[in-house]
Amino acid sequence: MFGAGIEARLRALGYEPAFAQTIPAFDWLLKGSPALVLLNVGSPTLDWEPMVDHAKHESQWRHVPILAYGPHVDLQLRERALKAGCNAFVARSAITGSLASLIDKWAWSPDLTPCLESPPLSLLHGIEEFNRREFFECHETIEAAWVAEPRPIRLLYQGILQVGVALYHVQRRNWRGAMKVLARAMPKLAHFGPTCMGIDVVGLLTNARQIRQHLIELGEERISEFDPALFPTIRVRR
Repeated sequence: MFGAGIEARLRALGYEPAFAQTIPAFDWLLKGSPALVLLNVGSPTLDWEPMVDHAKHESQWRHVPILAYGPHVDLQLRERALKAGCNAFVARSAITGSLASLIDKWAWSPDLTPCLESPPLSLLHGIEEFNRREFFECHETIEAAWVAEPRPIRLLYQGILQVGVALYHVQRRNWRGAMKVLARAMPKLAHFGPTCMGIDVVGLLTNARQIRQHLIELGEERISEFDPALFPTIRVRR
């Protein structure tokens, strides 16, 4: 857990901090494909070794770096963290004093070479459905493109798909569902901005953040007052 100052610095660096203290919560966060996990192995209340084991033994999460931190004098703790599967161990003071350089060194980012390609027709078709607010149909279409794509660019497809699912929940007045799926979608999209495959990713990400803030302001009881003008249009340059 970090103080407000570290959270603010992470956001200033373009990251959205999220927290987990249990394996189910950690698994939920991994589904957002985080750029980096900062793990407080010095916490007496955090059962962190099962978390590392879960992340490193699930093939779909092994690429996510885990940077452990704790007391710099505790060499046994350092060895435990590295043996468990953490990618590196740093002193707690480094998290506060060298955060930007640590993120530059350890944060994961996908291969963006496919961003130079044209989007597959199935993805374009799904985006057209998204823009028509046919969010259920959009999910079915883009999921097929996601299944067919083995490269990390599939995370972009999934991020677009999940924004559509969140808006489907909004249409059905499901506040909790919309908030939950948006939280998974936004970290995925953030890997591919500002544009990828001609898609205005940063525009969609900005829209998703505005939608999330609007939902927070409304709360679960007032979701029927959601402003449909906030439903975004995904722009694609062809």
